[in-house]
Amino acid sequence: MLNGVANGTGPRGRVLGMFPYDCGMESGRHASGDGTSFDALRQLARHTYGADAAGYRDGRPDYPARVYEVLRSKCAVGAGSRVLEIGPGSGLVTGHLVAVGARVVAVEPDQGFAEHLGRVMPEVQLVRAPFEEADVGDGFDAVVAATSFHWLDQSTALPKLGGALRPGGWGAIWWTVFSDPYREDPLLAAANAVLGFEPGNQRRGTGFQLDTDARCEDLRRGAGLVDVSAELIPWDLPMAADQVRALFSSMMTIRQLPDDERLRVLDTMSGLVNERLGGIATRPHLTAVYIGRKAT
Repeated sequence: MLNGVANGTGPRGRVLGMFPYDCGMESGRHASGDGTSFDALRQLARHTYGADAAGYRDGRPDYPARVYEVLRSKCAVGAGSRVLEIGPGSGLVTGHLVAVGARVVAVEPDQGFAEHLGRVMPEVQLVRAPFEEADVGDGFDAVVAATSFHWLDQSTALPKLGGALRPGGWGAIWWTVFSDPYREDPLLAAANAVLGFEPGNQRRGTGFQLDTDARCEDLRRGAGLVDVSAELIPWDLPMAADQVRALFSSMMTIRQLPDDERLRVLDTMSGLVNERLGGIATRPHLTAVYIGRKAT
């Protein structure tokens, strides 16, 4: 337990915003409630991010060490573990799983990401399809999803996650919010003053990831898991101007801007780091981790 959050309860178990950051949707629904609009956004995402897999990898920071500790100590992920990873993207987490000796099956619908993973991690078994449609089988020791599960049709993906696990196996889903909404972020404050908005939809759009009650209930009722718990991990990341630029360049909300506006935003963000923050922006991050076990 961390910060008073366990089993989906505690001071942080409330909805902070309407939609997940960098997505503009919540649990498979577009802001308008129009499922067709969400489907269009999801299809856009599945070829936008992977179009520059290397740039995405450069822009996205790794998860805090505590995430991997939870996978090892609570979910028993280690040498010989059979792990299903949903939406590996550029392979950030996949590399950690392979390094501890896990046998990884990775389900990736974005062909750009899939081609990248096939080149850099040939030992990983790739399933190039949306998770909802993929033939993944069952009997996995663990099913994991890092900053990807919000893109799925929850009504299909949750029971499929539970069904893929062996009895006693663990499911783990988590997200990093790149600007902790509970703490001050000097960079976003400065950007808001200059641009008139906060780039990335980070602080307002965190309701899905940080609604610990709802996400725990999803794992219990939707995936059929037991021993469900939530943990929120606050951490700080010092970022130079080029790191800030790479992170914001990787975000859907920034990628969708017209070229001139996108460049203006990115130039502003990197310029603020150098001109107002002494070359380093120490940014507050928050990672939300949800785990549960399939009953034996």
